[in-house]
Amino acid sequence: MLEKRYYFQEIEDVVLLNLNNLLFEVFERRIQKKYQSGLVMGFWHGRWQSQKIGWHQKTYNDLLLKYWPKINAVEESNVLVPLCGKSLDMIWLAKQGYTVVGLEIVQQAVETFFAENQLEFDTVEIGKHRKFSSQPFTIFLGDVLDLNAGIIQADAWYDRAALVAIEPSNREDYVKQIRKQTKSGAVGLLITFAYPQEQMQGPPFALHDDDVKSLFSDGFEVECLEKIDLEDEKERGLTNVTSSVFKIRRFNDCIED
Repeated sequence: MLEKRYYFQEIEDVVLLNLNNLLFEVFERRIQKKYQSGLVMGFWHGRWQSQKIGWHQKTYNDLLLKYWPKINAVEESNVLVPLCGKSLDMIWLAKQGYTVVGLEIVQQAVETFFAENQLEFDTVEIGKHRKFSSQPFTIFLGDVLDLNAGIIQADAWYDRAALVAIEPSNREDYVKQIRKQTKSGAVGLLITFAYPQEQMQGPPFALHDDDVKSLFSDGFEVECLEKIDLEDEKERGLTNVTSSVFKIRRFNDCIED
């Protein structure tokens, strides 16, 4: 009887040890993701402070103008723009009759957007985020992956340089956030940037077509509208640089996380 007791005690000890190891691994992965995310956020803050914002376009994006009418977004609805910066594309969307909701991590970018477009704004604290409002624009300042579910409920979204800007280990969380902040049936326009990742340290990080299809494989319909060779980007010393345009529709039966 005593031997059985020791036997079961040994089994219990092994189970507890394995469980503790598993919990430690999960905790370690979360810490690593937050650390990597913090490094990337620090990078973008530094770029804004030094005004090294070469990604900012002084005109509307050509691919937005070409393909937005083809994704059949609901007219005069809410459009989500993750990592919006001070993008003029938000102005174009507003001129088409949309209400624009941006997500941004750099306060300087948000304030510059309203200042350069001569827009007075109101602010209010919502949880861990600060909400800047000047109709038809709203921008949430804070961790774009940590906004409470259902706050926005957009009918469409536009991503020109958001998914390529975040650490690849956080991409699944980004897709979950898209799911949480959009309505069933919402449609998105995604513009990617891809290159051999070993040839350059991001950001921007390489986002290949297969990555997009994998990330949005659960609960979304993915359609590539165009793939473009970016010859001018090869000046960075990259052997192959492409940009793809995707139409992504969230299924009506998609389950919220």
